[in-house]
Amino acid sequence: MSRRAAIGWAGVGAGISAAVLLGLAPMRNAAEIVEGKRPSVDGPTTTASSSRDGEVRLERAEQQRVGLSVAPAITTTAPAITHGFARGLDGGALAAIDAEIVTARAAAGASRAEAARLAELFAQDQSASAKSVEAARAQSAADAARVGLAERRIGLEYGPGLARLGPGARHALIADIAAGRAALVRIDVPGANLDALSRMRIDGSAVAVLGPAAAADARLQSAGLLAILRGPIAASVTNGRILDVKVERGSAESGVAVPRDAVLRWRGGLWVYRQEGPESFERVELVDARPIGGGWFVRSGLTAGNRVVTGGAETLLAIDRNGGSAAESDGD
Repeated sequence: MSRRAAIGWAGVGAGISAAVLLGLAPMRNAAEIVEGKRPSVDGPTTTASSSRDGEVRLERAEQQRVGLSVAPAITTTAPAITHGFARGLDGGALAAIDAEIVTARAAAGASRAEAARLAELFAQDQSASAKSVEAARAQSAADAARVGLAERRIGLEYGPGLARLGPGARHALIADIAAGRAALVRIDVPGANLDALSRMRIDGSAVAVLGPAAAADARLQSAGLLAILRGPIAASVTNGRILDVKVERGSAESGVAVPRDAVLRWRGGLWVYRQEGPESFERVELVDARPIGGGWFVRSGLTAGNRVVTGGAETLLAIDRNGGSAAESDGD
């Protein structure tokens, strides 16, 4: 083979090799190959991440885009809370006693009038004997005694507070119980001085205390209070149902106040995102928190000065849950 032919075949081989190299690098830019530049291998920049459950990192630019804002938890005090329990009482028994009172009063009024009529006839020496007058008076006295006994049954079986209600207030209460607008409950707070207790709440609804209960609790041997519960929960308070009671004592305890907008409801609890650094946040559960004013009172988990997310907390939760749905809205 001549020298010129060998050079020609070498050129052809070099061209084929270059074509093969270009085919094996489909994402390279031809201009970069010619100029000797190295193609970029970096992926897209990550602006949000969740390294482990409860921790979220969010770059500042992304914080501004989602409207994230924070506010400090501030020191405050709130009344100390004691927990007790309430038991629903039978409103039907109260209605039966009330009906007995009404019936006894009607009978007593009729027998009293009959005794007066016979006494007048006897005085006029008409168709009434002394014996009939005495019998009518005895019946009138018996019917009056039945009225007194029926009225005392309320105090003996429920307590003096309910006995002090007038007939009109008692009728209205029984009507509300029958309609599900109210419920009669017994409240027990073991180990507490009942005189030192103030406001009580059952499932967020306030209760009106009537006075001490008629008897001690059979199992705990503790004194109790008789109260009226109103609100949406009243319709479900059946006879014997047990409910948790939060009772405010006279003393106060220290904690921090958390803005309402910072609190999320998730997994059956209350949570906030606490700022740990310029771009890092940690989810913190609020244990035994309770609403006060425009926020929540917290005794542990947060300290004064901790910055919690008030705007964009739902976004952090979605990132925390790897793109899950937003949290439930906060409520009392």
